[in-house]
Amino acid sequence: MQLEVQHPAFRVQRLSVETAGWLRGPQLVLNGTVVKKQLGRYTVAADSGAETSIQLRYNYLDPIPKLAIGDNAVELANSLTWYEYAWMGIPFVLVLSGGGLGGLVGLIAAHANGRVFRSDHSSSVKYGLSGLVTLGSFGVFLVLVSLIQSFAGLPHE
Repeated sequence: MQLEVQHPAFRVQRLSVETAGWLRGPQLVLNGTVVKKQLGRYTVAADSGAETSIQLRYNYLDPIPKLAIGDNAVELANSLTWYEYAWMGIPFVLVLSGGGLGGLVGLIAAHANGRVFRSDHSSSVKYGLSGLVTLGSFGVFLVLVSLIQSFAGLPHE
């Protein structure tokens, strides 16, 4: 998803942010071209021609980053609430019983839940879909554990 950036320094040029993908973080796009990141920042020419520093702050659960142009924070979307983060993070419970494998499955499910919460669905649909993703992650975890035990010749509990 591409989000247009509304900022006084970029009224003529088209500045946007492409949200994070499954295997990559968010990207800054200026006039249809992806800008290269250098030392954690992007340096681009504003409409005035002046070099402007832009920073994207990204967390793995929310595909929409926080944006700072110079010293000014620019809001691309409303922040997720603490209870949305808590709901998205339920799959991390798999770490307690599944160690690394549980953590991996939980991390993938939590990332998927973040995408669900950033979708255009109603709140009730978001919570329902996220709940299904969470239940599915527990099912996938149990299947993976069973497969590993079968291939390793371990007794099933």
